Amino acid sequence: MSPGSGDDPLVQVHDLRKYYPQADGVLDKLVGESADVKAVDGVDLTVDRGETLAIVGESGCGKSTLGRTLLNLEEVTGGSIVFGGDDVAGLSDREMRPYRRRMQMIFQDPLASLNPRQSVGSILTAPMEVHGIGNDGADRLERARDLLERVGLERGHVDRYPHQFSGGQQQRVAIARALTVEPEFIVADEPTSALDVSVQAQILNLLGELQEELDIALLFITHDLSVVRQVADRVAVMYLGEIVETAPTKRLFAEPAHPYSAALLSAVPRIDPETRTDRTLLTGTVPSPIEPPTGCRFHTRCPAVIPPAEWGGDQPAFRAAFAFRNRLLDGEVDRDAAAARLGTEDAERIATYIIEQSLPVDIDELPADAAEAVREAARLAAAGDDDAASERVSEAFVSPCETDQPDRVPAIVPGSSAADVVNADGGWATCHRNDPDAPGTATIEE
Repeated sequence: MSPGSGDDPLVQVHDLRKYYPQADGVLDKLVGESADVKAVDGVDLTVDRGETLAIVGESGCGKSTLGRTLLNLEEVTGGSIVFGGDDVAGLSDREMRPYRRRMQMIFQDPLASLNPRQSVGSILTAPMEVHGIGNDGADRLERARDLLERVGLERGHVDRYPHQFSGGQQQRVAIARALTVEPEFIVADEPTSALDVSVQAQILNLLGELQEELDIALLFITHDLSVVRQVADRVAVMYLGEIVETAPTKRLFAEPAHPYSAALLSAVPRIDPETRTDRTLLTGTVPSPIEPPTGCRFHTRCPAVIPPAEWGGDQPAFRAAFAFRNRLLDGEVDRDAAAARLGTEDAERIATYIIEQSLPVDIDELPADAAEAVREAARLAAAGDDDAASERVSEAFVSPCETDQPDRVPAIVPGSSAADVVNADGGWATCHRNDPDAPGTATIEE
């Protein structure tokens, strides 16, 4: 599946935001400040005609909300959605009607998205009637039968009801419904996640064949990277409401430029032992979208966080100290549990135990001032003063990844200096390690 002509993209999204207010009641709105859930926060992307763009990321990163917002199924908080040259962001239902025919969605749960009281024939002919497709009811029903054949079902299935189909057949009906109005753009939200592996392959092959035949642009939302290589021309990696990297599929799988992309890819199962890589286990908890971290949002879990320019040791030592810091800040250090495990209230022994359990390297591998900061923070935590311990490590271990928002820069070949070879395939990543002008030590390491 390859993109169409070199004309302007069919879909152009700029600074798209979708926030959900947390103050639901009247009293909540009258008193106090209500924080918003930043489900989608400043997304830029394009989709060409005939192209498949995959949106990948962990559950809860905002993928599905992004897809629904692109189709104005969710009210846009801010930004623009240019479709076919027209900005459709914020249009009313009536104003969106002409665009509904050109933009369709395949939902994650086919049975939940199909009306159980309607036959398949009614489900498929209703959109045609709304948009004036077909000469009359008989013509529309014949079109519905043709669509069922096209998606691998039987013409006689028009008289069946959704519950009479298997999960894979229900998804084929959902695909047929999306095709009834001959759209130019389809958002497929996890269309195979609820299906068996063999059925997944059938649905993916069907989508590929239909897209090739009809030249449809497809936004494919998934958390399963094992299917992305098969269906996508490009990939956009999403974390906590933001796109952190985009790249052609082959390049992303071979050379991910963002640490989060690399971590996701390391979790993809591989049968061939020679193609397996070391698994990158992300530590820490996913931050709240209500109050996302400053700087790079991934810095609280990043295994490749960079040190400040004045750091006196190497990068692995800083990353170990930064991991210790984050464990304290996240409340993962339990002083009482340590005391119970040791069977003592001796603060020095508890502090030593906290260091052994929470610092990924031997403390002697840190520079002297950093090692002393770790010891002081551990003593404070052992004494039950968590606030002071957190303050001590926050002052001692500060990364540019935390303080500075990374710019969107071209992806570079891993193992090179950020000033060296720039990848010219149009991919980009929001990571200081790719930016020659970023603060701190920004050399990419293998």
